[in-house]
Amino acid sequence: MTLSEVLLVIDMQNGLSDTVAFAEVLRRINNRLIAYHQAQQPVIFMQHTDDELAYGSWDWQLATGLQRQPSDRVILKYHSDSFYETGLTEVLQHLDAKTVEVCGLQTEYCVDTAIRVGHSRGFKMVTLAGHSTTYDANGLTAGQIRQHHESIWNGSFATLLTD
Repeated sequence: MTLSEVLLVIDMQNGLSDTVAFAEVLRRINNRLIAYHQAQQPVIFMQHTDDELAYGSWDWQLATGLQRQPSDRVILKYHSDSFYETGLTEVLQHLDAKTVEVCGLQTEYCVDTAIRVGHSRGFKMVTLAGHSTTYDANGLTAGQIRQHHESIWNGSFATLLTD
């Protein structure tokens, strides 16, 4: 499977481990982390902070079981937009990244926003099918929400790959 220049892992935190199929998405993301680490490609974790994911709490911490390395960068965010007041654009520019692979939580909020904003900032965004999840909501299953967003992203805001 082809790697992008950077892997962006969004909000894979203990307090969100009750999302649908979290363990399966964690396994898939870990496979990507291993591939990026073996290729010595940069990995960036976005870590959400708010009242429910209070800074320093167990819920706020990155998910137990993530295949993190000391060289991985962690950027805090206080908004559903990973690019909003985080310095992410500048970090990606410093890395001379043109392509960014996105995965994590939640499909229709933070992942969707990162893909769209990254695209608007001139990055080629990439995502793998099934590498995000969310909660069942508004009469839709998490799988339906993910499939719907993947179909919108593919060819418009990102390249959707299957493994």
